[in-house]
Amino acid sequence: MSLEDRIAELEAIVAAQAAVIAELRAELATLKERTGRDSHNSSLPPSRDGKDRRQRRAEEREARKAARRDGSDTSGRKPGGQPGAPGSTMRRREPDVSVMHAPACCAKCSADLADGVVVAIATRQVADIPEPRLVVTDHVAQKRRCECGHITTASFPPEATGPTCWGPRVKATAVYLLIRQHVPLERAAEAMDALFGAPVSQGTLSNWTLDAASRLAPFIDELKTLLNTAPVVCADETPIRCATGSAYVHTVSTDTLTLLVSHARRGIEAIIEADVLPNFGGVIMHDGLSTYSCDELAEAGHAQCHAHLDRHLIAVGAWRKHAEWTNQMRQVLADTHKAAAGAAAAGLTAVPDQTAGPIRSRYNKTINEAFALMPPGRPPPRKRRGVWSQQEREAWNLATRFRNEADQILLLLDNTAVPPTNNHAERSLRMCKIHDKISGLFRNPNHATAFCTIRSYIQTGHKHDQPALGLLQRLYTTTAWLPTS
Repeated sequence: MSLEDRIAELEAIVAAQAAVIAELRAELATLKERTGRDSHNSSLPPSRDGKDRRQRRAEEREARKAARRDGSDTSGRKPGGQPGAPGSTMRRREPDVSVMHAPACCAKCSADLADGVVVAIATRQVADIPEPRLVVTDHVAQKRRCECGHITTASFPPEATGPTCWGPRVKATAVYLLIRQHVPLERAAEAMDALFGAPVSQGTLSNWTLDAASRLAPFIDELKTLLNTAPVVCADETPIRCATGSAYVHTVSTDTLTLLVSHARRGIEAIIEADVLPNFGGVIMHDGLSTYSCDELAEAGHAQCHAHLDRHLIAVGAWRKHAEWTNQMRQVLADTHKAAAGAAAAGLTAVPDQTAGPIRSRYNKTINEAFALMPPGRPPPRKRRGVWSQQEREAWNLATRFRNEADQILLLLDNTAVPPTNNHAERSLRMCKIHDKISGLFRNPNHATAFCTIRSYIQTGHKHDQPALGLLQRLYTTTAWLPTS
């Protein structure tokens, strides 16, 4: 083999190795980016944050403490309660029982104080729970004969459903423990026996949950009607464990209403079955999921959550090349929030043009700066081909989203009733994730549906200052509570 042939062979080997190295570097960058995701730069919940995230928070706390100690803290905020913050302490109540304590003898000379003069008193109040016990009531229905000879039997009250049965407070308390406090079935049965002397089986508890949900049909119908006429709603979805697989909980929420619906799928089928967003004429605030862009929701306006966008900007901004434009865009979003909040406080339905115009100009300028940093054209369909790295692809996708969906992202400049984030929906779903973590998976789809129905009732009632236990008791004594707005 000649020297030229050998050199050509080695150059080919080097080129092949360079291609492999480039591919491995791109794959390494992708893996590092994936393992570096947490709640501050992605849609992962805080519970998924790793040890590094917790350690970082601990280091931030220690840095704040050190700054306060050495006087370098310029925030002026001291630890603990802040001046002007409302305090709370245990208030004195009207006593049910008063117990008088008298000294038996003098602490100095040991003389008897039975006839001693009372010169002053001191009072300390103790609030305690009486020993709970069941109150068993026999309902006796009389049969009386009329002069005409007909015998009429008195009616039993609604709670007397059988020869022996549990009352409405027992049922409401059990459902409260299961749905509001997320106590697992086994522990709920134990708690009912230990606290109230009511030995209820797990199967009975499960059936009470299904029964409570069945009594809420009028409430769900009224809730859907109110949501369908709301000017702005927040929508989101989250996976849950159900039976041997998984399902999804979908929510449509406002600041006064919460609807939770369980479905086997995540897409438009579930949204149609929930029967709120199809033909909805208001604005849907969501996280940008492509499902919300389908034809079935074309009549609605759309707004995108700025909190989700901010996390994506943080993730892309971790690469030094894209740090400047992502920081600029985060500031644009913050100024958009401020302008919309100021206009809403002034009673305006839209941000004035003299304020909104510069914000839109900065928005478009930032997008142009982002695309100027990237290779020309579109990234190739397959990853790790050509000059496009994974970081470039992520940045291009995000910048393209800001360019193509600017009307949704900046909608709150035109409609100050639109919130900047999707927090109403995310807060509605939070308890579903807590229940999934504490109580475990749902036995079957019927139980998941019942949980969502009862949580819709409780959470909507909470937004109207209605106590959860009282709401549940109403299901067995009168009728379900209905929201007015």
